[in-house]
Amino acid sequence: MRTKKVSIAEGKRDFTRLLREARTKRMPILIYNDREGACAGVLLSPEEYHRYTRIRGYFEAVRLSATLQGLETDAVTLARQARQDLDHRGRP
Repeated sequence: MRTKKVSIAEGKRDFTRLLREARTKRMPILIYNDREGACAGVLLSPEEYHRYTRIRGYFEAVRLSATLQGLETDAVTLARQARQDLDHRGRP
């Protein structure tokens, strides 16, 4: 995947253009802080953001699955109980 790197000053000056570029080219744009020599932020297309959140959710599910191994419950039971708890909290 290609990425583009711009300074904070360029990011401020050309924000609209960079946002459009990130969306149309589906290319992450790194906003780089030259003084600190580190990335200060990233512009992503909505598709890339949703892809990232799905992947993050998957890894969280894998981590939870590993945590639940050996317990006397399973993910379905845990999810059902969590839903019931949330429904109960939503009522006055």
